[in-house]
Amino acid sequence: MSDSPVLLVEDDDSVALIVETILSTLGKTVLRAGSAQQAIALAGSDAPGLIITDLNLPGDMGGDALSLHLRKAQPALPVILISGDFDDDTARDDLVPGAVILPKPFRRAALLEAIEKATARAV
Repeated sequence: MSDSPVLLVEDDDSVALIVETILSTLGKTVLRAGSAQQAIALAGSDAPGLIITDLNLPGDMGGDALSLHLRKAQPALPVILISGDFDDDTARDDLVPGAVILPKPFRRAALLEAIEKATARAV
């Protein structure tokens, strides 16, 4: 993964803190947002090298739509979609092409594997 920051979009503070801590131990700079609107503002000031976003976010835009929006400016942006609500209908590549799906709850090793897969797909 590049030195670009990781954009973490998660409205559950406990999940966000865990993911942020894991990323920080890897030496990554984390831009943290609780909504799609906050994420768009952060991405506009510092282009992320990876987005990790909850699928279900407060407001009018979910994590899938947010990812597609950010890819307009960065077509190769690696994406990890996380959610506790994945089922056979949502766990498909057509949500965000090339995105890695990571169901909650997940362990550190699963997050690291998802990061590796997402960044490898974007190359």
